[in-house]
Amino acid sequence: DKRDVYMNNDTLILQSKPYTDKVIGFAGPTPLEIILDASGKISEVKLLPNKDTPKYVQIAIDDGLLKAWNGLTPQEALAKKVDAVSGATFTSRGIINTVHKRLEVYEAEQSRSDVSLLAITGTGLLIIIALGYFLLRRKKRRKKGYE
Repeated sequence: DKRDVYMNNDTLILQSKPYTDKVIGFAGPTPLEIILDASGKISEVKLLPNKDTPKYVQIAIDDGLLKAWNGLTPQEALAKKVDAVSGATFTSRGIINTVHKRLEVYEAEQSRSDVSLLAITGTGLLIIIALGYFLLRRKKRRKKGYE
């Protein structure tokens, strides 16, 4: 799938590509998926195929790095300080920075959609108020015999 966000049952899956292509681990980008459950919390960070040395990737996984954000909202995950894993410093920094960059993009997208929804709601309310005002004035004019 070439989309960067997609739904699968009640989960939202955020692909790190293309936003994190310049975030380098040990031997290049560290692509991953961040999976949000129905409540909007991170349920899993899944590492995708990459060029890092498998030994160092495994050290980071064994240390629990991919689980560091589980149960957190994207905002909470961005605020959490996660340390690099000793023995896999570059690989783990690549993972950490990729998670942060992708969540920053997601949060920015959410903010824009919230503003758009607010603008649409505000416009709708203005139309309803204007229509109500117009109908009220029309009714008053009829009562006075102007029509």
